[in-house]
Amino acid sequence: MPEHYKTWLLFHSAFMIAALYGQQVFANEAGRDLSGVIGIGVSSGPEFAGSDNDTTDLIPIISLTWRDRYFLNERGLGFYAIRNAGPRDVTVSFAIGYDFDERLAEDDVRLTGLRDVEAGALISAGLEFDLGGAAIEIELNQGISSDGHEGTRAVVGAAFSRQVGDRLQLGVKPFAVWSDGSYADAFYGVSAQDAVTSPFAAYDAGSGFERLGIELQASYELTPRTALFLGVEHSQLLGDAKDSPISFDDSQTEISTGVLFRF
Repeated sequence: MPEHYKTWLLFHSAFMIAALYGQQVFANEAGRDLSGVIGIGVSSGPEFAGSDNDTTDLIPIISLTWRDRYFLNERGLGFYAIRNAGPRDVTVSFAIGYDFDERLAEDDVRLTGLRDVEAGALISAGLEFDLGGAAIEIELNQGISSDGHEGTRAVVGAAFSRQVGDRLQLGVKPFAVWSDGSYADAFYGVSAQDAVTSPFAAYDAGSGFERLGIELQASYELTPRTALFLGVEHSQLLGDAKDSPISFDDSQTEISTGVLFRF
């Protein structure tokens, strides 16, 4: 994996489409031990959170479920404690995975003198339930690597999807992201030591809503097992993240496209 900032947002559109695409078929294929979607795509988005430069990379997509209990996807390796239970189809899950959130001085010459925030392991918990017209999704992540941010981040979204004809599926998801002080200070703060070695004045970034955004998704079925996908995601940095001296652009857009295979 290239050493670039791989935010949760960069992969999210592709994996959300993969999940929706897989559900189309596997809702009608009970009794299978292993089901899922694999694919390959290209994604373009900011080099790091707040960057005004984009980077483009290949995305391997893996979204697998084993016996309707265990999964391997963008969150890592996990299990469902509750799956589609009750009238609201409540799902509760837990996972351990790899957090691609990072900001390296080599990404931008303007970051010279700031400490690197490296990618590393994280644990996550997820809650999903159906409100009829929308699926509410809540995800809580905690970084656990000493060279990373070691912070907490919560993402809340409402996913809407619609089948258009036999082949086209569309989706839209507004979302909000909250981060604690540890996460915010790692990515948007400038410590007293960094202020000495960099051109930036000291800046303390506290907890609060980091960004608001919307995600647009589309998949087009080429064959019963193959589809093309397109995802576009736009978000706006808020509060201390927006006001940070190392946020060079508070408007962040990600675009991803590729092909999916389900089995």
